[in-house]
Amino acid sequence: MEKKPWYQWAHRWNQVNTAETDPRDCDLNVWKEYWRKNHIQGTIVNAAGTVGYYPSANPYQYRAKFLGDRDYVADFCQAAKEEGLAVIARIDSNQALAELYQVHPDWFCKDKEGKPVSQTPGRYYTCINGGYYEGQMRGVVKEIIERYEPDAVADNTATGPRGFICYCDCCRRQFREYSGLELPEFEDYESRTFRIWMEWNQRCRVERYEWFHKLTTGLGGEDCIYLGMFKISYEKGLLERVMDEVEYSRFNKAVMIDGQIRMNAWGFDSNSTQGLAMHEIFGDDTLILESVATYALAPRMLRKSANTQAETESWMRSALAGGISPSTHFIGGVQEDRRAFENGEKIFRWHRDNEEYLYNRKAVANVGLVRSFRNTCFFGQEDNEQKTEVHYRGMMAALKRGRIPFFPIDARQIKEKSSKGKLLILPNIAVLTDEELNSIDAFVLKGGSLVVTGATGMLDEWGFKRTSFPLDKRMGIEREEKEPLAFLYQPDGLKDLSNFRHHNYIRITEPGHPVWKGFERTSILGLHGDCYQVTSERLKGIAHMIPPFPIYPPEISYMDDGKRTSGYPAILAGETGLGGRVVYFAADYDRAYGETLFPDYGDLLCNAVKWALGEENLPFSIEGKGELDGKLFIQEKDRRYVMQILNHSGLSKWPGSVEEFYPVGPEKIRIAVGDRKIKRVCARNAGQELEFREENGWAEFVLNEITDQELLVIEWYNKEEGK
Repeated sequence: MEKKPWYQWAHRWNQVNTAETDPRDCDLNVWKEYWRKNHIQGTIVNAAGTVGYYPSANPYQYRAKFLGDRDYVADFCQAAKEEGLAVIARIDSNQALAELYQVHPDWFCKDKEGKPVSQTPGRYYTCINGGYYEGQMRGVVKEIIERYEPDAVADNTATGPRGFICYCDCCRRQFREYSGLELPEFEDYESRTFRIWMEWNQRCRVERYEWFHKLTTGLGGEDCIYLGMFKISYEKGLLERVMDEVEYSRFNKAVMIDGQIRMNAWGFDSNSTQGLAMHEIFGDDTLILESVATYALAPRMLRKSANTQAETESWMRSALAGGISPSTHFIGGVQEDRRAFENGEKIFRWHRDNEEYLYNRKAVANVGLVRSFRNTCFFGQEDNEQKTEVHYRGMMAALKRGRIPFFPIDARQIKEKSSKGKLLILPNIAVLTDEELNSIDAFVLKGGSLVVTGATGMLDEWGFKRTSFPLDKRMGIEREEKEPLAFLYQPDGLKDLSNFRHHNYIRITEPGHPVWKGFERTSILGLHGDCYQVTSERLKGIAHMIPPFPIYPPEISYMDDGKRTSGYPAILAGETGLGGRVVYFAADYDRAYGETLFPDYGDLLCNAVKWALGEENLPFSIEGKGELDGKLFIQEKDRRYVMQILNHSGLSKWPGSVEEFYPVGPEKIRIAVGDRKIKRVCARNAGQELEFREENGWAEFVLNEITDQELLVIEWYNKEEGK
């Protein structure tokens, strides 16, 4: 029987991020026991780059301080292969010793004064456009592959150093050849030259990634792929600081993502969203690995202290719900806090028992939540958190709150992916290319619906303001502002009560509209944000802005009789005339909810999405109490649906502090099954089959209780059995 490539069978992983003391102190038998206990199928070992763990023939490959005469990589690989594990060799390619700089100064990044750039004493950053990779890294990678025959090579810094403009001679020459321009003098987003440099800089990194990919597959075979570290969340605006995963997707049969731990602003559901987004880009069957940290974040990283088991497992469960394979990450081969070894143990065992339901499946969703790499770079810039990220986060959190399944897509995928959806959500995506706008237009012409917020579509592909707004014309709105608003973030409004710019509200002017379901007992709703001044002859304003009024002292905190509404709509809704619906949020409730998680804002966003989509078009519903994150998948070949439900009820919002789970239920679940005749419904965690009934194309059943998670398997008959 032909052996499958490693990325088709190695689904449970472990990474030991080797410390320099490990060759002296680490007992590999401890790790062999860990691998067996947790049913590990693959491991990642540090090999070379910043620190080398083998006797390299290259004089400029720094060796671990306590390596001595030992070949630690060989010992580690042998231990892993004795356990039947796949092995990925990890390198770190973006820094080299100062001694090498003396020999090849042309290989290194330079500042404007021509000095090498450094972050670590004794090491300098290497330039992706210089000769370092061909002259140094080619030999190092060749040694690793020929000596140890790893299944793949992973690079912690796959796209080289980031965060600054390199002024080395190679970059000066190559940018001039590419653009006819000189390198920009500094980061200036008003400069077209700087934006062209950003595009060129990213292009150079993709080319270097491709170079590595060809190197590793050429030396080790087509399955010895080169893996970088990706992250969907665009937390920083500069193009050189992020990896554009769409550009890299053509190289990978497997993907490694950098989401080791939950950060402050994000919930557990962000990890499942990251997995879904990666599968949309790289394909449903691509292996996605995320090395989850076993160490603590309380609130800062404590590399040698164990994280709480409940926190780690919640993060891993969320990853599994997004189609990410489980992998634990340890700093150093010696762990004095031995509780770290227990982190993930339950998840690995659960994964082994349910593996057949976690792969070869497709997500079931018809709402596309759009993000844009160019929007991050050219609109978000250095203030990306407030301009783009918080808007996306707010919509994502609202969809979870409303238990609305969605698929995350990049704006460049709209043309390709829109056929699977009935609704697109565009949260403050100011930068849209002409091609992307045309794809949205085509989607609407075919009967698709839209939920659009803020500045969406106001800027061109380079982030400069448009003279006309095609998306607005399609929606039927007219803007008074001709460029995006700049929201002034107030981290603590209580400290300056005299500033009441964002002490504002909206007035509900169409209380009977379905968007206001649940708001029947109020005429106003808070905003504490900004609102675009727009008009429309086609869409109806279902709420209008109330101008700001004083907060303090309380005696003067009231609306003037003549200012109980501004006359400008805050939310507009209506039909497209082509079979779809549109909701436009002139008021930035996506930002407000992402920033505050205030329940009213989340409910408003959910109502808007459900109305624009049509609740009858939701592929499933979950009715019951609790904060649940539900994902539905289909395994057509096996004739079954798979639903993963995560219980986040009562989990702390602060990372690293989750201790226990609080059961909720009963939950009434309905799934749209069409003409399929259901055979059985099994709750895998509860270990029982559930009673169900079918009616009008829906299967309905009740889950009495869910503690941490539940995996539901809904099987249907084939045509012959169902007769």
